[in-house]
Parts: sequence; C-alpha cells; structure tokens
Amino acid sequence: RCVIINQFPPAAVTHTIVLSDRRAFKSSSRSARLPNTGKGSTQIVLVAGIIRCDTSRDAKGSTVPGGLQNSPREGWYKMNTCNSRRPFCTWMVAGSFLVVFLAVMIMVLVFSPIDQGVANLIPNFEPNEEQREWILKRDTPAASPTVSLDTDGDNDGDAKLPSSSGQQYMFIQCDEGGECCNGNALNCDLRLNEMAFATVHNANSARESSSALGYNHLFDLDRALVAGYRAINLDVCKCNGKIQFCHNFCDFGSRDATQVLLEIMKFLMNSDHLSEVVVLIFQFSTGNPTVEELYEVMQDVEGFTELMYVHPADSSEWPLMRDLVKGRPDPKRLVVFQYNGQDCSVASACAPLGINNYFSYTAETNFDFSSIEDMRNVEESCKITRGPKEGATFYGVNTFVTPPNEDAAAFVNALSFVRRRLNRCAAVAGLRPNFILVDFWSLGDVP
Repeated sequence: RCVIINQFPPAAVTHTIVLSDRRAFKSSSRSARLPNTGKGSTQIVLVAGIIRCDTSRDAKGSTVPGGLQNSPREGWYKMNTCNSRRPFCTWMVAGSFLVVFLAVMIMVLVFSPIDQGVANLIPNFEPNEEQREWILKRDTPAASPTVSLDTDGDNDGDAKLPSSSGQQYMFIQCDEGGECCNGNALNCDLRLNEMAFATVHNANSARESSSALGYNHLFDLDRALVAGYRAINLDVCKCNGKIQFCHNFCDFGSRDATQVLLEIMKFLMNSDHLSEVVVLIFQFSTGNPTVEELYEVMQDVEGFTELMYVHPADSSEWPLMRDLVKGRPDPKRLVVFQYNGQDCSVASACAPLGINNYFSYTAETNFDFSSIEDMRNVEESCKITRGPKEGATFYGVNTFVTPPNEDAAAFVNALSFVRRRLNRCAAVAGLRPNFILVDFWSLGDVP
C-alpha cells in the first residue's frame, strides 16, 4: 500500500503506478493499493511528491512484489522531478547554456581590448609638468640609504629582520684619481659577464613619482643609481601611439620614456660617475612597441646612443670593464638588453642598434614567487626557467615576491639572505649570478 504524503501541486490528480509487466494501476485518490503481480520490481511514477509504502503485507495478506521496500529511514521516498512550470529543467539545456556562455566569454577575452578598458578606469599617475621639473632639479643623495647589516652570520637569513648598524654605505670606494670601474678598482680586470649587478626590477613603478597602487619601489630609479644599483629593468609600453614605461597597463605605474632616459643620462654624465657602467634590461609589454620605436626615443636624448655598447654578433667574449669605461675611441658605459620584443638574435635585426636579445645570453630563474618560503626552496627557485640551459654567459636571479610586498622585500634584501641565496643558486645552476633583481631597492643591504 502506497500513500501520498505530500503532493505538488496539492490538487488531486491521477497518479500512475507502473508495474514491471507494463500494466498500470491508476487512482485519483490520495492512496492506492498495489495489485500483487508477483513479477519483478515495482516502479512508482508521480509528477512530484513524497510517498510512503507499506510493503510487508497487502490487504489480502500477500507480500507486495520487490522494489519498494521499507528503508532504515522509515520507508520515506522522495520523488525528484521537474516542476511542470519549469519546462527547461534538463541537464541538456543547462549544459548547452554553459557551453554557449563559455564560448562568448572566450570571444570577449580574445577580441575585446580588455587592457585598454581597464587602463581607462585606473587613474593616471604620470607626473605633471611641474612635478617633472622638480624631479630633474632635485638633489640626489650622496650615498645609499641607511642599511641594515646582519650581526649574526650564522643564521642563514632566517632571522625576521637584520639588526641596523646605523652606518651608511658608500658604493664608490676607489682612490681619488685612481682607476675605478663600478665602485672598485678590482672590477676593472673583470669582464662584463663576470660582474654582479644589483638590479632594480620594474624600476618605472615607484611610489615617489609614478603610481599609488601596486608599486614595486618607494623611490625612483635615479636614487637607486646613486645608491649603487647598476642594472635597471623597465617595461616598455606603447600607449596612445607613444612609447612609455608602464606596469602591464597604460597609465598604471607609467612614466615618460624620454624623462627616464634623461635621468639615466644625467647620472652617467655626472663627474662623480664617469667610471660607472649601467646595464638596461627592457621588457616589451603592452601595445606592441618595437625595438626601433624605443631606439628613436633613445636618439632624442643627447649622447645616449653614443654611450651604448654594440656587442659583435660573431663574438662570445664580453669586454673588460676597463675597456667599457675608458673606451677606444669612446667610452661605452651603457649595455642594453631586451626581451619579448622582436628577435634580436637574428642577424642585423637589433644588434647594430646596440640592443641585444636578453635570453640569447642570459639564463634566469623563476620570477613568480608567492612567498619567502618559495624562494627558500632553492632546488626550484634557482633552477633555470628562461633562457639557455647550457652556454649562458649571464645568470639572472629573481629575488622578490609577487605581488610586491615591503616586509618580504626587507627580509629577502638582507645581507644574510642574499648571500645564502646567491651561493646556493650558483651551486644549483652552475653559473655565477650576474643580475640580482629586487623590489623595494631602498630596503635591506643590496647592493
């Protein structure tokens, strides 16, 4: 005996109890007695509702055929069906809708200018004319910011933060009037690819002049140069037909390219810095800028391209620092690399311009570390993920977390952590670290 406990809708309708032998028993009441067929299982078909079945004995004392047996939950059975007022309640319709929705989203992502739309929503933090004038005329520091030196050399960089010595570090330590190359006379006998360069990652993104959101540094790159950083990483963008340095999106962490190159040139031509060699690493990004367009901006800065070193395409040997500083016949104190732009390894593509393909010469570690712990796993964090795995003449070691984090930068830029990381990366990769890329350059002990 099966009794309808709850029915949707509540109005009485005819229910059909279908038996395994295809015969049907119909009733318009709220309860119905199953005929005893003795054949197989019994199925109950309702529009919707909940039924309860007493299957021990029917009214005549016979056992009701198998199929509707009392369960441990008191023999309650719920019939899950579609409401007649929702005719499209089917898996096929739902699946078809999902497929169409995903197809539309893919089309939007591929063909719609999403980056430009997002850029329009982000405020423009580019300095105005008055701010640019102040940047050019301001006094630059005579030494690097106060650094924190580790007082316990055995902690392997595991202390929360190194203690402060209160000292100021002077990067240039050459005797007055004596030979000097990037701060030390001993460097003059080293080749370019034997040097280690403290490198400012995403140098255009600084709170001081370019962006109030997601910045990588507190202060601009001209101050980093004075502090001793001798390699600068910049993202090249093309925004509204103009070459800029930006951070993934136009007008987000962006700076005028000419202005930045002027600051670099101002540093190099200062009488205190005539023995310094600077490496520029350009990452081509938003707007599909070309190497030629960047070179045209360089040509607009007086004397800039004349300082650029052109590496011979058929040469694997890099020059001595002494030769770059003194020059024969002219000094060549700018070494320029690029990646994600056109292939500069092709003969006559970019090399005559003095812009070399970065990953033709440089092996580099992973750059996407979400935590300090990721960097501590040196087997993974030091292995080569970009550039040649064999025959590389430079080795770039990324030492920053993503997204940029000041506290993390203060920790990983500390002397003990940097020393440990560089030594271990050299062992893992079998290469001497050349470019140590960091965020928040003013924190910690780099360079």
